[in-house]
Amino acid sequence: MNNFSLLILTFYIIFVIYVFYRMFQSLNVEQEIKIQLDRQELNKQLSEQEIESLMDIELGEVNLKEQLCTLTINIENKSQKTPIIVDWDKSHFIDFDGRSRRIIRLIPQMPIELVQTQAKSFIAPTKKLKESLTTEDLIKLNSAGVWEITGTLVDDKRLQEAAQKGQHFFLTLILQMSNPVGGVKSDRYYAISGKFTLNFNKSPWTDNIRWKPPLPGSQQPQPISQTGKGK
Repeated sequence: MNNFSLLILTFYIIFVIYVFYRMFQSLNVEQEIKIQLDRQELNKQLSEQEIESLMDIELGEVNLKEQLCTLTINIENKSQKTPIIVDWDKSHFIDFDGRSRRIIRLIPQMPIELVQTQAKSFIAPTKKLKESLTTEDLIKLNSAGVWEITGTLVDDKRLQEAAQKGQHFFLTLILQMSNPVGGVKSDRYYAISGKFTLNFNKSPWTDNIRWKPPLPGSQQPQPISQTGKGK
């Protein structure tokens, strides 16, 4: 191989390496959004209402590689003797535009009837409750009489815009428990508003080449429940 051929080969190798470098770099520039519960704000509310020693709330894992159709929350009753009751019908989701939306608790293998009052959840002392939630406006009745989730809590574009602007969304839970102060036995209601923040995280390049599931309703729906309507 003469010097000219060696020079051509060297330039070719450099060019190939550069092309692969640019491809790899393009995969890394994409950033993913991470949703987190604002612990400082939550602890402040619990402290102001004097129940920080009685309960705690955590956000379940949020996978934004899929559509954001539900939120999973964990509520812990840290009390030794006071039960906590969660009133779902009085609880609500507030989106980035300040719109209040009714919360629907999703119960596996149980029918959903949107016009009826939702049963409250009872959390015994020292126990935890884990629930998957969505909003009423996302649940529609299809032609087969089956309720299904047909949209997202927040679409991807709005999520990106909100993250760039530093906007937040909120989940307000209405909780009922016996008054823990001074031995008074009367029940009290507490409104705990979970503030959710959005942060950009650079995603690994391997995550950016994964298949993204389609929006619910764009293919054969997965039934939530059977109501008996439409039969």
